Amino acid sequence: MMRIAFRLAALAAFLALAPAAMAQGNGPIDNAYESSKAAELESVKLQLATQPGSTAVQELNEAEITLRRLKETKATDQRRKIAAELEMAITRLKIAAGAGSMQR
Repeated sequence: MMRIAFRLAALAAFLALAPAAMAQGNGPIDNAYESSKAAELESVKLQLATQPGSTAVQELNEAEITLRRLKETKATDQRRKIAAELEMAITRLKIAAGAGSMQR
């Protein structure tokens, strides 16, 4: 139970800081960024495939939709905003995937 509380506290801290960090322009939101996030999603998908009945499907769908929106958006300011949303979606997905493996 303490692990879950710790993970939730870490997620809350990350969610509070992520948009500010992304807004500062820590790096380009380019094709390489998109590719690395797509690879990250694929990695989590593989992890979820080993967890039948995982509850992370909603988070996975949200992350994939956000990545798609990022790829379709051209305006730099909008891409930064969507990239921040994507970072948060992937973090939530990883936490959900990790929580599913802890429940076994």
